[in-house]
Amino acid sequence: MYVFASILIELLLITSCILILFNLRDKLGLAPLYILLGCFQYFQVNLEKLISFNFLGKFPIYPGSVILFSALLFALLLIYIKEGVQSARTLIIGILISNFFLAGLFEVTAAQDYFIRQLYTVELDPTTIFNINYKYFIIGTIILLFDFILLAVIYQFLISKIKKPFLFFILFLSLWSVLIFDALAFNIGVFYSSPTFTSSLIGHVIGKTVVAFLFAAILHIYLTYIDKEKVSSSFIVNQQRDILSILKYRKKYMDLKIEKKNVEDRLLIEKKQMDIALKESEAFNNGILSSLSAHIAVIDKSGEILAVNKAWNEFSINNGESNLARTSVGSNYIEICKKAISQGDTLSLEVLEGFRAVLQKEKPSFSIEYPCHSPLEKRWFTLHVVPFGSESDKLVISHINVTKLKIAEKQLENSNLQLKEAQRMAKIGSWEFNPFTKEVHFSDEMYNILEIDKDSKENLFDLYRSKCLPEDYNTFNDLVDRSIKNEKGYAIGYYIKANANKIKYIHEIGETVRSENGQYLKLKGTIQDFTEDKRIHEELSQKNEELLKANKELDRFVYSASHDLRAPLTSLMGLIEIMDMILPKENEDLKEPLSLMSKTIDKMDVFIRSIFDYSVNSRREISIEKIDFETLIRSIWESLKFMNIKYNPEPIIEISQETEFYSDKKRLEIILGNLVSNAIKYYDENKTEHFVKISVTVDHEKAAVVIEDNGIGIGEEHKDKIFEMFYRATKMSTGSGMGTYIVKETLDKLQGTIEMASELEKGTRFSITIPNSK
Repeated sequence: MYVFASILIELLLITSCILILFNLRDKLGLAPLYILLGCFQYFQVNLEKLISFNFLGKFPIYPGSVILFSALLFALLLIYIKEGVQSARTLIIGILISNFFLAGLFEVTAAQDYFIRQLYTVELDPTTIFNINYKYFIIGTIILLFDFILLAVIYQFLISKIKKPFLFFILFLSLWSVLIFDALAFNIGVFYSSPTFTSSLIGHVIGKTVVAFLFAAILHIYLTYIDKEKVSSSFIVNQQRDILSILKYRKKYMDLKIEKKNVEDRLLIEKKQMDIALKESEAFNNGILSSLSAHIAVIDKSGEILAVNKAWNEFSINNGESNLARTSVGSNYIEICKKAISQGDTLSLEVLEGFRAVLQKEKPSFSIEYPCHSPLEKRWFTLHVVPFGSESDKLVISHINVTKLKIAEKQLENSNLQLKEAQRMAKIGSWEFNPFTKEVHFSDEMYNILEIDKDSKENLFDLYRSKCLPEDYNTFNDLVDRSIKNEKGYAIGYYIKANANKIKYIHEIGETVRSENGQYLKLKGTIQDFTEDKRIHEELSQKNEELLKANKELDRFVYSASHDLRAPLTSLMGLIEIMDMILPKENEDLKEPLSLMSKTIDKMDVFIRSIFDYSVNSRREISIEKIDFETLIRSIWESLKFMNIKYNPEPIIEISQETEFYSDKKRLEIILGNLVSNAIKYYDENKTEHFVKISVTVDHEKAAVVIEDNGIGIGEEHKDKIFEMFYRATKMSTGSGMGTYIVKETLDKLQGTIEMASELEKGTRFSITIPNSK
């Protein structure tokens, strides 16, 4: 048990040393790690026979040698994953160099030990660590080189074929494959002809399998849970390389390095040639200066103008200067400024101070914006002063016309003020939000709506979120997350805590946009304070609900009242008819009162039915169904044909319906029933022949219905009023005056039309159109 504990402690100690030196690579470099691993290689060769035990009594295992050798592979795989091919190759070379260096050093030390023992006649110690088994050392070193290369190739192959979640399996399989290869190669090279070959090979396989598992577990834990770069996009374990990159990378790197050097040399030569050409070509310089719209001049330290461009002279001429000698080459710019100062121009004083600061290298440059208005226009310029050269005592002065920019800035300022005012009046604030950095930008009105101090140092994102009520917080966050994921906009209404005692209702609209370089998404949008609108909406909703409830109750009342009122009227009509039938002939004088009673009851019944039809049309939703006009009109006629016993003409019904027609059947019954009943009711008693003609023509868009009679007709003075409520066009009317009004209202509900043509003593014609709701 103590042996296994000491082996585990040795393994943890070695891996800790490797990982500590690796984590300090930014400060110490990788050289200390290379030296440590070189020592491991040397000691693992010499520990091959010094420390061992037999597993199951017959399989020799050399724990020190196995752990040290596996540590070399562990370190190589760590550096290959984290630092790349070049660092891994450097490690291989470093270990080999350290290995041979230590071997030579220990050989010299062994020789010193030998001569000292000979000098003092001390017996030689054959087990000293300074004696090297060169057979083991050389074979082990050669196999180690192949192991390193094989490890990189196997790992790169596995990581390109197997998904990253199986990283531990990839690490274990890579280490185990190389260790088993090493066990085979070493035992075949050293013990192949020996009787201990089989037991030695099995012992190596057992020991290296266990160690491969332990080292793979440690490396997986480090990469996944300890390493601080595990979430970085540059984590090299994810990189796709060529499987043989451990062999090819150096050549590609050197080729690119040479190519880069050639390009840099060529660019340097071209730059020097360009600098020489620019310095040697005075004409080129003058051409460049003349092509610039800025007014440019070069002055010396005394202020004398040495050179100007074309724009400088043109500006002087255009502003009334006829003698260029006073403003162009040869004149003194500083003297001109001093003269202006003597006349009270404070701007010229500031310009002279700027000249002095640049000449004395107190400032790298000097700029000032100033107005220079003409009688015809307002103008602004920017004066910019820079040294002519790094070691020169000359200055380059440029006057740049910034009038358009100034006007644009003023317009932008006015637009921003108008926008702020509009947002304030409409209670709309605008915002931008970077979901990755949590950076937020608010307009002024956003601060007002959210009641946040504009000068607050708190995080705006956290302040914004803290305003949401708990019941809205998760819903709002989920909506924003989906918007970012799907790159789609959103709209949402939610409540916020404006302050301790006030709740506001906010309507927010957001959209996702890519940044200017298309690298990442950001959100932008608006919020609007809908608190008052929400309150009004809720009040209206409550009123609407109350109104709907009242309408329903009114509908029930109308239906109940019409039913309860008509029932006794119908009974009374029946009693009057019975009395009329059984009345003796000697009581004929009683029939007239009975007739008057019958007409009054009939009039009351018509009025009640009209009120019910009006109620149905006003509040009943439109119910679309398939209409068969032949059946519908026949049914209406059958229900009305006995309403006037004295007048019962045969109807003329003409139906042309070759397509399906859809509308509200109940409303059609109201419309047609009223018009047909009027045709029957207002017949002409002076005529011997009477008719009522009903024509219907149906197509895909509408139904055209014509109801025509030869009754008493309607006078010209009544035609414009017959569709008014309670209007009667004749003294013969026994109705309520609501029939044609209800017809018009019902047609309006169906988006239909009605036209009337009538002439006294000749008859009336109603033409209606009803849209097909198919």
